[in-house]
Amino acid sequence: MVDGKKFLEQLTRHAYRVCNYAAVTDNYRSFHEQFGKRGTIHFAVKASAEPFVLKTLIALDAGFEIATYSELRLLIECGLPKHKIGTKVNFGQTQKERSDIRKALLDGLRNFATDNIHDVRMITELAGELQLPKKDIRLQIRLFNAEGSSSGGGYSQSFNKRYGVDNEQAMQLAESITATGMTVAGFTFHPGSGSNSPELWDYGVRNAAKLSRQLKDELGITVTDLNLSGGFDPSLPIETYSEHLLPLIDRVYGEEAAPLPVHIDTEPGRWLVANAEVLIGKVSNIKINRDGTRIVTMTTGVSENGTLTDLGLDFDFFILENGKARKLEKRTELRGNLHGRACADFDVIAENTAVPAELHPDNPIADDIFVVIHGAGAYSHYMERNFWCGITPPMKMNYDEFRNCITSEINYQRALVNSYAERSGLPLKNAMTFITHTTDRRLGQIKGSEIAHILDNPELLNKLGLHILTSVAQFVQEHAREK
Repeated sequence: MVDGKKFLEQLTRHAYRVCNYAAVTDNYRSFHEQFGKRGTIHFAVKASAEPFVLKTLIALDAGFEIATYSELRLLIECGLPKHKIGTKVNFGQTQKERSDIRKALLDGLRNFATDNIHDVRMITELAGELQLPKKDIRLQIRLFNAEGSSSGGGYSQSFNKRYGVDNEQAMQLAESITATGMTVAGFTFHPGSGSNSPELWDYGVRNAAKLSRQLKDELGITVTDLNLSGGFDPSLPIETYSEHLLPLIDRVYGEEAAPLPVHIDTEPGRWLVANAEVLIGKVSNIKINRDGTRIVTMTTGVSENGTLTDLGLDFDFFILENGKARKLEKRTELRGNLHGRACADFDVIAENTAVPAELHPDNPIADDIFVVIHGAGAYSHYMERNFWCGITPPMKMNYDEFRNCITSEINYQRALVNSYAERSGLPLKNAMTFITHTTDRRLGQIKGSEIAHILDNPELLNKLGLHILTSVAQFVQEHAREK
């Protein structure tokens, strides 16, 4: 039971990001039960850089896949021991910056994906400069996921336009890597985000098996790794993939007379975190185009970084009646496009999705409809306004806080301060690191992990938010009239 009027007023002011991070533990354990006996599960950090998510997975002894060095620093600040970096972290980006490689090597990272000779040269040069044993540096060669320069039918992204090599190039890279003294660990490929059929891995598995046999026969190189990367659709049970892929690998490698991989690694992102958050926004406006498509504008949207139309989100529509939320029936014959309030064509959350009949501009209760967006735990920063167009981001809170917030104005205000404080914390750390070199060293000596400790404590978080807001108000009063 809630005060419906108050709740809708809150949704008009701020959308909500409601988090249930206990789901991450359950998801990881389910994934590990299926794939953990054959290799390491590396969470793709780009899917969610939430410190609570990373700390949870570190505590579960998960592995991680990074695309930038800054992601590795975040892992370290969240408590990943440096002695585990060499075995638990893959640098999955094949087009890396020299400075990122250097810093990663210094922190102990030894596993890299690669698909070009320039990348290989940088790694070996930097390893030499740092006087590291070359054989300890393990490279997985990234292959195409289908024939040709574009991904095969059914793939959600054409990764082959940017990533991967064909078999001839793979052999050349393997020979070059071996010549440097580094180790060719094996092969990796990515079938495409949201690959909702395990058969989409078939080409890559067969191709990796052929190349494993060819490497052994022609170059005397025995590889140990097959990295299935990511692309697992969170709407499907992980058994859908494991029951197809693991027997497939055993059978195909046998048919190709290739040495069976010792490690069958994975790099899931969305599958581990999608259901850890929902986004809740209120319907602001409804328009019907000539073709009958309903253009639905809501109090939440996406940032200028891109759209969310390919993330496999699901939407439920509700209306409050007598303090209870009634779920509205979605009509497959009625199609709608869901948008945020920005006047920009990229502010799209969904296109051509089923909507309820109540979403009509002539319906007097349409303004009381709100939308729950499921699967928002992955790439959820795309759903956050970066305080542009005068629109603040959704308020982030855990589920228990949300239940209290929607029934009390006091709890709402407290949650608002906490949400502001959390958003301010890590950017403040970045600013402090920057100004260390020019002004007060005390600021730069504050560690991200120390700020993270405050962000994990509701009482300290509230004090931080009030302190920041009070300091800003005092500064404005003292300096507002200065020219």
